[in-house]
Amino acid sequence: MIKIIEQQKITLIIPTSEEVFYISRYKDKLTPFCNVFVDDFDKIKLLHNKYEFIQLVKDLGFEVPKTALLSNHVNLVQFEDESALLKKVYSRFSESIIFLQSVGQISNHIKKDGSWLVQEKIDGKQYCSYTVAKDGKVLAHSTYKSEFTAGLGATLSFKHENRPDIERFARKVVEKLNFSGQISFDFIIHENGVAFPIECNPRATSGLHLFDKELAYLFTDAKSILYPRKDQKEAIKLAVFLYGWKQVKSLRQLRRLLEVFFSYKDITFTSNDLGPYFYQIISLYKMWKESRRNQVSLMEQSTIDISWDGETI
Repeated sequence: MIKIIEQQKITLIIPTSEEVFYISRYKDKLTPFCNVFVDDFDKIKLLHNKYEFIQLVKDLGFEVPKTALLSNHVNLVQFEDESALLKKVYSRFSESIIFLQSVGQISNHIKKDGSWLVQEKIDGKQYCSYTVAKDGKVLAHSTYKSEFTAGLGATLSFKHENRPDIERFARKVVEKLNFSGQISFDFIIHENGVAFPIECNPRATSGLHLFDKELAYLFTDAKSILYPRKDQKEAIKLAVFLYGWKQVKSLRQLRRLLEVFFSYKDITFTSNDLGPYFYQIISLYKMWKESRRNQVSLMEQSTIDISWDGETI
């Protein structure tokens, strides 16, 4: 990478997906050659760990779902009278979630070695946020409702909503950690209005599509917090077409799906550069072939070569 930085005269690296962990781990070797917009590895690791993240925000005074690491010694009595879920401590796209009617349903095949956690299931609407921060200060922020998804977790359409409670949460975490980089959170909004933080992605997520070129100026000329325009509506339309219809359970939802598909801008479409718009089909086909060969889902395949699950790097 250093060779590429020197050859291409790169002055700034901004990780966008799970390569963030590897770049953060070796940030000190890269910074002599260019600026690297990512925080220290210990912070990134803390936020990526779904159990440690919940403990962090609980200590900050936020209401969180009951959560425990699954081990042979943990007492699960606190979950006995309610629905719960299992998920891996390190995972993405909600790909590992197993819903339980009771903790007695936990399979013997699930390792009780601390690599899984059991969590209270919060019923409500899912929201996501995306924030850019530097030295503990929020530079840009967006919040959007998760309507149509690929699987359980990857949101496919985006429209900013004003949620002061979610913005306060993001600001508090960023300030506490003196965080620099891109950071994203998932929430469940309970019917009582409380936004329960569920997990953190210490990297870019699709909320960045709600911003345009103005995002680039944050790194040199940030005068105030940047928010998406009120009329900004974006969607990953190919994925909406492939996955969205599976979530339609009523005529109202069908109308909403069609509204998103026909009135939202496709994130890959730019009139002066049509290449990405058409090549996404080729990219999807290649990824589908690779997923079949590797016997994994399309979502897993999308990060199979860069995902990090806590192993030594």
